[in-house]
Amino acid sequence: MDQSDGPVALVTGASSGIGYAMAAHWVAAGWRVYGMSRSGKVAAGVRPLVADVTDPRSVRQAIEELWAEAGQLQAVVHSAGIGGAAPVEYFPIEKARHVIETNLVGSLNVLQACLPHLRQQGSGTLVVVSSIAGLMGVPYHGIYSASKAAVEALVESVRLELMGSGVNVVSVCPGDTATPIIGHQFRATAEEVPDFYQRNYERAERAMRESVDQGYPPEKVAEAIARICAQPNPKVRYMVGPFIQTIAPAVKRFLPSRFFEWALGKYYGQQ
Repeated sequence: MDQSDGPVALVTGASSGIGYAMAAHWVAAGWRVYGMSRSGKVAAGVRPLVADVTDPRSVRQAIEELWAEAGQLQAVVHSAGIGGAAPVEYFPIEKARHVIETNLVGSLNVLQACLPHLRQQGSGTLVVVSSIAGLMGVPYHGIYSASKAAVEALVESVRLELMGSGVNVVSVCPGDTATPIIGHQFRATAEEVPDFYQRNYERAERAMRESVDQGYPPEKVAEAIARICAQPNPKVRYMVGPFIQTIAPAVKRFLPSRFFEWALGKYYGQQ
């Protein structure tokens, strides 16, 4: 399919998971797709851009390269991110900084590199792939949850700042998705954490791994994001994934807080 005259998209984290699926989806639809990753490994038909989202200079250089070639940009999907698993009490500070630097500051770097072009163009949709875990605290993934909660606030703020610009900024919050994120993240072993946490930590991590292994297909998340980007006035936030997880933020608002904590603890095997 000739993509030279098609719409243009940028996808970060394009080497795996949701980002890879998103880039492949738009290539199949005839889009001209640029895929940003540290490795440069992307789906067939995707133009690779090598950059690290934690390095603002490399992100800006990649965006300038894209703009020099394409001169337009209809959609940006910022999917690059990492997780981490350990009790908050034990989570190594340097590892926590890396999670926050990647998920929050990485989002800021992409926003700051892309928004000047989108504003000048007067159109475009920028999707930040966040997480349902950013809308509630998840046991032993507290640093990840905190980083994504900050991303949620960032998206809400920038949407207000961009009113009247013609540019849409949207948060997409997937539930557990069948991606390699757990295999690529820092994870404390049960033997490394204090005795108090060990049994519950093992149960929670087993529940999380099973949920991800059986998780929502990244291709389905990509399809949902494509539909969102096709809307002229998308909402601030969309939940995508298993039904029980997508309704959890709404349930949290209406249930008594102690009951919700109990239910979430049971879901993750806490006793």
